[in-house]
Amino acid sequence: MAATPDRRDTILESSAELFAKKGVASTTVRDIGESAGVFSGSLYHYFKSKNAIVAELLRVFMADIQERFNQVERSADGPEDVLRGLIRETLIVIELHPHPTAIYQNERTYLRDNDLLQSVDGPSREVREHWLKAIAEGVEAGIFRKDIAPEIFYRSVRDTLWSTNHWPDRQRYTTEEFADLMITLFLSGFRIPPKS
Repeated sequence: MAATPDRRDTILESSAELFAKKGVASTTVRDIGESAGVFSGSLYHYFKSKNAIVAELLRVFMADIQERFNQVERSADGPEDVLRGLIRETLIVIELHPHPTAIYQNERTYLRDNDLLQSVDGPSREVREHWLKAIAEGVEAGIFRKDIAPEIFYRSVRDTLWSTNHWPDRQRYTTEEFADLMITLFLSGFRIPPKS
């Protein structure tokens, strides 16, 4: 007999989809229960509140990003290779976690007003440091341009990557193909051209 899917995971998956589509504030515990096939009162056996579900979704989301970025840093061959890996892994995370991505991007006001950003602020700073460290090392090694402020390059890449799930032409490419396009787009302009 096949194993029954873990009820907690079902609740998380159903909640993530509802939060992404309807918004966290507009989603009720009853909505979650109906979508997950659980009596709304039974949800409290798994999570103390709706906000506890949001917090868990964001925790898992940020943990995956951190692990992927740590792995990139461990295995990369130099700062340019790190940036290539960070671009690629960001796009993979967006593909694997479309609903938490939407929640994190679109629900900032709700998250802030309900003290849910505190748990992701630390991991977000660590993620940022992966980018800035690779950029600084690349500038110091003479690979990347000094005339573009690291923060400008970082924010340009970050904001572009996280917005791509809304781009209408994005579906024309596999994640690998799209990562290659983004790497070419950003690194071609940031890399110091070889002297002729």
